[in-house]
Amino acid sequence: MQLPASLLAITSLAILVGAIIGGALTAYVRLAEKNTPFDTGLLHGRAGAVAAMLLLASILVGSETSQNIKPALGLLALTIVGGTTLYFLIRRKGILPKSIIFLHAAAAVGAVYTLLFGLRF
Repeated sequence: MQLPASLLAITSLAILVGAIIGGALTAYVRLAEKNTPFDTGLLHGRAGAVAAMLLLASILVGSETSQNIKPALGLLALTIVGGTTLYFLIRRKGILPKSIIFLHAAAAVGAVYTLLFGLRF
């Protein structure tokens, strides 16, 4: 008998979807060659980090099997590395390279896709 997904994992998924919406808004503004609101990027980064911590907590508590969560958590780690790179690039150069934005977005969408289809509803 398989148990349904834990509340931690479902909450993490909901936060990740919100973070992706905020990231898409920030990326759209950057790709349209307008000024990117710096706070929006930080807010969506913090939401993604909270979601990753909730996923890690769901593994440590034992409410989710690591088979379902580990691939999504690995992709989220790559996403966090890409987001941190973007943060330091904008602080240093003042502009975000579009290629790194697309890599960051692809890792984030892949993590949500993996989590969505890895959870048991």
